[in-house]
Amino acid sequence: MTATETRWDPIEGTLTIETPPAEAARGIAIPQTLRRLPIPLALAAMIWVFVAIARGSNVFIPMALFMVCLGAEFLMGHLANDAGRQRARRARIARDNNWSYTGAFLEPVVTGVDGAKTSPRMNRIRERVPELVKMQPGAFIGAEFDGEFWGSFDDGRPFWIALGTRRMEAALAADPALRRDRHGGAGGQGLLFSLLAAYRLDRATGIRAVAAPENLFSLGPLDRDIKTESEAFNRRFRVAGHARDDPDRPEVALRTEVLRVLSPAAQTTMLDLADRYRATGFVVDDDVFYLMAQDTLSGANARPDRVDLHLAGIVEAFRTAALAPKRYVE
Repeated sequence: MTATETRWDPIEGTLTIETPPAEAARGIAIPQTLRRLPIPLALAAMIWVFVAIARGSNVFIPMALFMVCLGAEFLMGHLANDAGRQRARRARIARDNNWSYTGAFLEPVVTGVDGAKTSPRMNRIRERVPELVKMQPGAFIGAEFDGEFWGSFDDGRPFWIALGTRRMEAALAADPALRRDRHGGAGGQGLLFSLLAAYRLDRATGIRAVAAPENLFSLGPLDRDIKTESEAFNRRFRVAGHARDDPDRPEVALRTEVLRVLSPAAQTTMLDLADRYRATGFVVDDDVFYLMAQDTLSGANARPDRVDLHLAGIVEAFRTAALAPKRYVE
């Protein structure tokens, strides 16, 4: 059965959410070894395409192989009912915690006369916190979300969490750490989870303060962001800020106010989160705090039954982590 609730939302103010049923979704059980084949074969086919182009050879065969691999990936996902199982898995998490959940707001819709599809909701999230969502070279690959949770902390403070899942291929990664997750799993393939949380602070800061992952365009001579007293923090985060009521006010004049939000204790908390997660960053937008992080499941942990086992813990651990900096940034 569905449940309908009106919840606080950082993007729209309030939203009425209809949580889908949490009954288990059925699908065909496909061997994991077979599920693993399409993605690495597609990557190999793309390399073949580039080599063929460089040599002036015919690209028809590698392109055809690439398309077949993508088709096989889509077909196996459809037969296994990945989307239905994901929806039911997340609805169970919401039901068990008295939260709300839906992926409906993020579904792409046709826009324009060319038939292109886009998600207006995803676009609004990008506009609100581009520092935490858009791709940053050398920092993180960006985040796409396909579902959202709304709920309350123990003190009644409402929160919102956006969650996105994408398949990950790390078999050829030079860093072995990319082939291991923090849940005991290891392997060349897995799942990457992008998580973005938001909740309201107890005071209005009057500024927008950002601590985003450092990237290739903010290093060396281009490294001109606000500096804290922590060298470790400065190496891992790019700090910026502006006054909400005066966007033209020089950033250097805001340093004291930004560092009041980004206190030494807040920096320590963020460094701890950066050690635990990938691509961690946060934004304080007046009285709303946003935290972004990425987590992974690798190897056998990425099997549907293991995802069922781990996802609730991943979401709950992130929800708890998101609240950790609150007392230090207010």
